[in-house]
Amino acid sequence: MRICWIHPTTRNDALSALWRKLDEVVRPTLHEDTELEFRFLPRSGNFVRSLYAEHINSVHIVEAVLQAEQDGFDGIFLGCWNDPLWEAREVVGIPVASVSEQSMLAALSMGKRFAVVTVSQKTTVAIENDLMAYGLRDRAIARPVRSIMPESDADLLLGAVTDPFAALIPRFEQVANECIRDGADVILVGCAYYGPLLRAAGYTEIPGTGVPVLDSSTVALKYLETMTGIALHMGFVKSTRLQLKPPPGEALHRARQSLALG
Repeated sequence: MRICWIHPTTRNDALSALWRKLDEVVRPTLHEDTELEFRFLPRSGNFVRSLYAEHINSVHIVEAVLQAEQDGFDGIFLGCWNDPLWEAREVVGIPVASVSEQSMLAALSMGKRFAVVTVSQKTTVAIENDLMAYGLRDRAIARPVRSIMPESDADLLLGAVTDPFAALIPRFEQVANECIRDGADVILVGCAYYGPLLRAAGYTEIPGTGVPVLDSSTVALKYLETMTGIALHMGFVKSTRLQLKPPPGEALHRARQSLALG
């Protein structure tokens, strides 16, 4: 089984320590016969804290999805909470998973109400939109997506690679405890990178509460592994009745040509 993890940005060598840590933490959770390849986008605005910027970046992500299918991957993982999940699923014939949908579905089996603690106030908008699109709003708390403050930046991210307890966890825990007081019994880490970093540090529960802190990325990736196994062994990938029915090839080609994509 070959799985492609698609990052939402171009490669930033200043974050090399993060990329190494992510590989080190995520890869051992997969089956020994699962091959995982991380891919960065050839082009990206490298900014998704904007609905329009995310919309533009989604085009680059779906292009990478099309390329991954062409390159023979069996499953595709969209490695960011800001993702074009439905668009990607529409145009390929292999399983596509997102951090958001798959981790939210996992949370349903772990508790009655979940919440997402994310990295910026603007990101809460995108995740709340996903929550409604997936039809899971009733299984989350009121104000289901909340941001750490101050918001995440590159310094916080790199610091969390070596010691998330120094700066990240105090910010995260403050918001998570607010969510718990409002009824959350599962907390999802609303960032594709912070989840594995917290788990690697042994931080998998809000102390004294019994509430899991879910490494959303790795849990979602494991779900994709199962989705891909089902596709390979039983042939079930998606419905092609309506929303996920692929567009005519020529029409898609013309649409891509309008943006000089193909």
